[in-house]
Amino acid sequence: MTPIAPPRRRRQQALSLTETHNRFSYDFKDVISGLSLHSVDLDDIPDAMSPMMGRSDSNAVLSGGHNAVGRRKSVGSSCSSVAGESDVMSSTSTAGGHSQKHPEDYQQVDGVTAGRAAALASLIRIITSKSSNEKIPNSQLSNFYATVFQCLVEKERVMLCTLFYYGRNLFRLGLPGIESLLPHFLFALDIVMIESSKLRLHPSISEVEVRRACLRALSSVICWPTTFGMSKIPQIAEAANLKSNAATYLHLRSRIFKTLMFSVRNETDPTNLHIALSLCAVLVEESCQFDLGLNEEQTKEMIRISTTASSSGQPEKGLCASIVRGVLSAICDKFGRIETIDHSTALAIIDVLNCISHVHHTVLFNNMDVSTGTLVIASLCRFIEQQLNKPPPMHSKDLHSTVVAAYNAVAVWLTASPLLAECVGVLGTVCDVIQLGVTGSKTSPDLQKSRGETVKPKAASQRVLEAAEALMYTLFCVVGRKPGPLRDEKRLVHKYGPNRINTSKFLHVLVNGDTLLSLHEASHIDDIPSDSASVVYVRRSPMQGANTGIARLRPKPENYHPEVGIPPMTPMSAASTTEGFEGPNTPKVQKSIGEQFVIPPEFYKNSCKLDNAFRNLESTTETEAIAEEMKQQNSQNGRSFFDESRRNNVFERMRPEERIVAPSKPLDTCSSIRMMLYDFGLINERIFGSEIVLLDSSMSEKFYRDLHETVDCAPARTQLTAHIFYVKEGQRIAVDILENALNVQNSCSDFCMFLANLGEGIEIGVHDTWTGHWSTAYSTERKLQEEADGVDHYIVDGIQHALWWCDEQGSNSELAFLMPTERSVRMFKQNITSPASSSRRGSNNNRSIVSDDKSFDSTHTDNGMMLNARRLGEKSPSNLSDRDFRPYAGGGSSMGHGSVGRRTGALKIMLVWLERPEDMTSFPIYELIGTCDDGTDLLNGGAQKPEIGGATNSQVAHHIIFIHLVEPGIVQIRTRGTVNRFGEAGPLVDGVVVSLANLPSFIRNTILNTSRRDVAEIENYTFPHTRRKQAIVEFAKKYAAKTSYEEFLVNVIQN
Repeated sequence: MTPIAPPRRRRQQALSLTETHNRFSYDFKDVISGLSLHSVDLDDIPDAMSPMMGRSDSNAVLSGGHNAVGRRKSVGSSCSSVAGESDVMSSTSTAGGHSQKHPEDYQQVDGVTAGRAAALASLIRIITSKSSNEKIPNSQLSNFYATVFQCLVEKERVMLCTLFYYGRNLFRLGLPGIESLLPHFLFALDIVMIESSKLRLHPSISEVEVRRACLRALSSVICWPTTFGMSKIPQIAEAANLKSNAATYLHLRSRIFKTLMFSVRNETDPTNLHIALSLCAVLVEESCQFDLGLNEEQTKEMIRISTTASSSGQPEKGLCASIVRGVLSAICDKFGRIETIDHSTALAIIDVLNCISHVHHTVLFNNMDVSTGTLVIASLCRFIEQQLNKPPPMHSKDLHSTVVAAYNAVAVWLTASPLLAECVGVLGTVCDVIQLGVTGSKTSPDLQKSRGETVKPKAASQRVLEAAEALMYTLFCVVGRKPGPLRDEKRLVHKYGPNRINTSKFLHVLVNGDTLLSLHEASHIDDIPSDSASVVYVRRSPMQGANTGIARLRPKPENYHPEVGIPPMTPMSAASTTEGFEGPNTPKVQKSIGEQFVIPPEFYKNSCKLDNAFRNLESTTETEAIAEEMKQQNSQNGRSFFDESRRNNVFERMRPEERIVAPSKPLDTCSSIRMMLYDFGLINERIFGSEIVLLDSSMSEKFYRDLHETVDCAPARTQLTAHIFYVKEGQRIAVDILENALNVQNSCSDFCMFLANLGEGIEIGVHDTWTGHWSTAYSTERKLQEEADGVDHYIVDGIQHALWWCDEQGSNSELAFLMPTERSVRMFKQNITSPASSSRRGSNNNRSIVSDDKSFDSTHTDNGMMLNARRLGEKSPSNLSDRDFRPYAGGGSSMGHGSVGRRTGALKIMLVWLERPEDMTSFPIYELIGTCDDGTDLLNGGAQKPEIGGATNSQVAHHIIFIHLVEPGIVQIRTRGTVNRFGEAGPLVDGVVVSLANLPSFIRNTILNTSRRDVAEIENYTFPHTRRKQAIVEFAKKYAAKTSYEEFLVNVIQN
């Protein structure tokens, strides 16, 4: 038997064979060899040699404050097949992925073309099998580029399908000089995408798989136009007159946009559509950040480039505002055809809409036009109505999951863009779907009575009812309100002092069964300026944490006349304000745009039956006759009756300054709490004990401790924690990976920049909301802390510091990012199933991950762990093929993978930064997953700690996002984790390449979308506002005062 040559030798033999048997009509060896050399040593080549190497000037780069990389500088083939999924895509596809076609349905392929396609496939697989530390000689690369370029120019469909199917990872390898092929690569990709939607182009590869390979290839360059911007693309001399040629990277953005729009509108395969939707979210974010970061001169250049790139010659067609409108239009059009999409596709569309809601308002509402936002809201509401109006036999738990996700998306958009809630059409549409979710009908109760309908209102399900209530709460309590710190009774004591704020003097009541009000007299506090009595209150509701405000009781002046358009104050009304409690960095309220509601002044006018009993004091014919008769009688007597009356009038004898009537000064000693409750209609014997419940706070210390632990620690927002791990080259031991978090400053600068933009640093023990672990969250410390001096370096493991993020628009979620260490493992009583012995401590023993003596090596994997992973439906760590999205196909199954049920808990999110992509195969997932505990199990008093060994940890639902550099400024995402019922949440899907500058935003959006999908993925999911409402009710039951209505009145008056 002939011995098989080593892989490296086989690669060199194949490349040499290609070089000696060049059967193409053009000779590009010198040109592309020059390109390769120029890419490697770009700054060392003299300017005089640039024309000889076929390159144009590359000095036009983006600079200034923009974060884009001005010029593509290859890292010299730093990436490998591990990073780029070099192995052949599995022929097993999801249901609908293979199309059964007869040979006559596609054009017959001759033997020469088939042989060339097979040779090209082998050549590409050899190139893409390189390791990260391996460098391919430039001479061999130039021959490979010549082969690929010839294939792109000839446009032979079988060859192109082979190229995209096997070479979808070519641009993930960081190969020097490959950017010269990019314009022609995208041009040919567009041709294959369009034709494969109608014809079968390859006899061995189905149309669905061809389009999927094209989308995978497109995901590797989706961020190139905005990352490298206006820098020049190296030109090939023979391609100067080709239509596929492009001068700069930015010229390619419109091509990518058109290809994605075609795929979104025409794709029928759920997996392909899922990838295309995720790429749309990436393109929108990248384009918006790029355009907003340009200065005036760069903007003019971009408009010029967009004009030349647009087929219509209109520059706005290539700008980010046009891209946003085009993407939303295509997605909403797809969303409206619910008969053509399944549940997983509907959730993927909602993911993209949630991501786009965070786009800057100058782009989203370009030229003060809110039509884009109204289109999204209308599409979501129409989807809800169409789903709920389906006949009862078609209703299912999965269908209601999509409805709940759509309700949540409406809340996300209204929260991110409060301007939409001021538009009459948007508000009317939202109110209709809220009524539909709560009552099951959009018909008003009065109209139902007039029609004689006796059907009682009934929601489609309890989850739909809670989602509609959450949207209603959001509309009235969250939209337009900026998130602030937790402000409770202790914060008031620290602000005004214990002499003026006495915690035992608070009056605590439960209003409407779900809102806690704590009232304290504030008339004696000089720091609160007021012309009359005032009340300090603390409000706790299901959708908001403890929030403090001031209610001023203002009597209406006698001669008050309201102006038109300005709502007047009602008598003894309470004007609520948070003045004095906001921080110095409180964002300003946005300027309103669009059609707004104007409440007519008549709405505030007091009406009474007696007002119409007396006619106005106007002169009539009768009164004028009487006045004339009296005047004549007085003139006959020579004296006037009116003059005599004036002489006897005391008011007439007063001086002018004495005639001014001074209103009496309002009393400051009145019972302002009683008047406030009375003005709100809460002092009423009929509703006492139901709509208003008095709480007993006589045991003050215990009362406030339970109030904090029961109510304040029940979050109104979703709490999310992501754990970050930094893996140095060659590391595979859990203890060594944890040690990297102690010295973040020794990691790469790109990773430090990623952490800096991921969230703001918080101090544990002072931060009053989520910190990443329940044992340290919701501190009772309320003193206003001054900013501390910086330290040498921070350790964000959750013991002293952490990274925290919450949307400025008041998002319903907050994120905490932690980097676990050995000390955090000990403090939080977690488990990593590896001993403390390590070579860094001088131990030469093999470090094991499990309790036995097996060393963790890529060639000796624990069979039991692998078996458990396979039972859970996961792919083994060594299997690096394309991750299947496993789209939902109805009936509770993921086609091709058996039944995938719902989870019992949320996913553990792990962010892993790799210095070398090959280390992904040896990352100790099941050893480090024990460090990702946020204390939820202990809080619920349920699950026990993971046992030593990989069996228990392997059953924990998790989602891992691997990050590694492709080349400077660009990172690739790989994902692994538990199989989901509805597929993977976007926008960071497996294999996508994004810019480093926008990576933090993509990470946050992916985590948020993953959390929002819990309503569909988790069995018996409970909304945060529902849990908080239950906590408020339980607390009120525990401390409800057993008093009568008369005793309540006495308590209110004497307080």
